[in-house]
Amino acid sequence: MPDRRSVSPAPGPTQVLADALAAEYAAIWAYGVIGVHLADAARTAARAAEAAHRSRRDALLLQLAEGAGQVPADRAGYALPYPVTDRAAALRLAVEIEERTAGHWRAALPHTTGADRNTALAALTDCALRATRWRRTAGVNPVTVPFPGRPA
Repeated sequence: MPDRRSVSPAPGPTQVLADALAAEYAAIWAYGVIGVHLADAARTAARAAEAAHRSRRDALLLQLAEGAGQVPADRAGYALPYPVTDRAAALRLAVEIEERTAGHWRAALPHTTGADRNTALAALTDCALRATRWRRTAGVNPVTVPFPGRPA
């Protein structure tokens, strides 16, 4: 799974958006694993989260394809940070994937302007809200963090 520490040292707008795209790819893949271990409302929330990441991925793909930058390819699979074998691990991974994706969008903020910055801020906010919902579902306290997407 892409880690926010893997972001390029002096990236431009195209590079940070490509890094965010890689994080969106990983989030989509992770929700396939997460959803298998959830039921009812949590499974519905996982499907909605995956759909949100797919939508953001699709928009980024179009934007990067229209620009002069290289569009990173999706991988066939991603290494999970730990085995996901039950509901608790699935919820923990949902929180982690949202935090990691938020980190990539947060990293994009100082390198973007205008519409790109608005996109990055909206994505950061969406990820932070989903992470909060997943923490609440998992019974994790506190349910919020002071600076979403910021490395711990």
